[in-house]
Formats: sequence, structure tokens, C-alpha cells
Amino acid sequence: MRIAVTGREGQVVRSLVERATASSFEIIPVGRPELDLAGSAESIATAIAAVRPDVLVSAAAYTQVDKAESEPELAFAINERGARAIACAARTLRIPLVHLSTDYVFDGSKSTPYVEE
Repeated sequence: MRIAVTGREGQVVRSLVERATASSFEIIPVGRPELDLAGSAESIATAIAAVRPDVLVSAAAYTQVDKAESEPELAFAINERGARAIACAARTLRIPLVHLSTDYVFDGSKSTPYVEE
């Protein structure tokens, strides 16, 4: 099974690559320059389609919390438009998508589902 994971250097992708060596899973890191989450939806879809994954894991994001305050457009481009483009690419390819977030946003302590607001 081919699993594409967005990002090349993050903890998630490194951990998956390490663990996949002893399994039947092929982990394919997809990141810059081929996949730029601040790029166009079309370029994101093209980069995902090029690796022909069976599953897509969305693990890349703009994670510099303090810096996001001074770069809100870039943070929004990556974390909203980029994430949306990843979801659309998965839908177009008809493959499952696992989208990961960080406890910097939601710490997991709420007992009911989170909403956008």
C-alpha cells in the first residue's frame, strides 16, 4: 500500500518512514518543492496525483504559532487553502484522507466535538 504523507521533515513523516521499513506499507513523503501548500490548488493536486497514493496523510502545516501572528496570510494559505486543496485532491483521486492537527490548536481536553468557531 502506497501512503503519501505531506511534508518531508516533520515528526509524523519521519516516524512513519522509520516504521514502514518492516511492513508492507510504502511511505512517500511529499513536500517542497513538488508540493507547496501555499501554492495553487491545481499544483497541489498535481503533486499528489503524481505519487499515485492509495491513502493520503495530511501532516504538513504552518506550525510557527508565534510567527503566524506576523504572517497571517501565509499561515492561512497553508493551513486553510492548502489543507482544503489536499482534501479536494483526495476526493478527486477517490482515496482516504487522514488529516492531522496539533495540540497547539486543540488540546483534546474538550468532551464534545470542536466546531470551526
